[in-house]
Amino acid sequence: MSQPPSSTPSAHWLADIDSLDREDLIERLRSMAAQLDRAEGRERARVGQQVLIDELTGLGNRRDFVRQLDTLFSQHRRNDLPVSLILLDIVQYLNHHGPSAEDRVLRAFGDCLRETLRGMDMSFRIADHEFAVILPDTPVAGASAVADKLRLAAAYFLVEDVEATTTYDVSVGVDAFRVEDESADAVVQRAYEALDESRAAQADWGETAPEK
Repeated sequence: MSQPPSSTPSAHWLADIDSLDREDLIERLRSMAAQLDRAEGRERARVGQQVLIDELTGLGNRRDFVRQLDTLFSQHRRNDLPVSLILLDIVQYLNHHGPSAEDRVLRAFGDCLRETLRGMDMSFRIADHEFAVILPDTPVAGASAVADKLRLAAAYFLVEDVEATTTYDVSVGVDAFRVEDESADAVVQRAYEALDESRAAQADWGETAPEK
């Protein structure tokens, strides 16, 4: 059984290939190769972008978080511009809602981050119910203010098919790059220390790691 004509670039000229001279044939082949290269490039970019996205929330994932933080740390070492990090953990919601509601709560919190943050800020889901926000050109004091804003925005955020107003218990850890930091891991460690203090206190406000 004969197959329908292909939609690839070759389908447009295979029928009259015998009538082409050598130069025309080479030009057609080059044109087709260029089209295929562009298509493959678009597909690689699409797949590469998917690898960096958390499917549930649409935020960046942990791999994207590490990549962006390392890039900003390198820029910080060169120009000394401030960069801050906020870590957020949504706790206790597992005790209040079933598994089906968990996904909706996480998606809603992702929406909350997108709606509350500036366009230049970057948000990520880095673990089951842990989120990170990178704030370029923002000192730690400014990041603490942003953390408070996020906490208030999340406190009564509407979630479909759950309670009309769902109170999140959000633990927050805040810190920023420092001159003595050897790598981006240093700010992550300090922010996690602050986050652990906030978790231990079962508080819903941000704890900023003390300067040393």
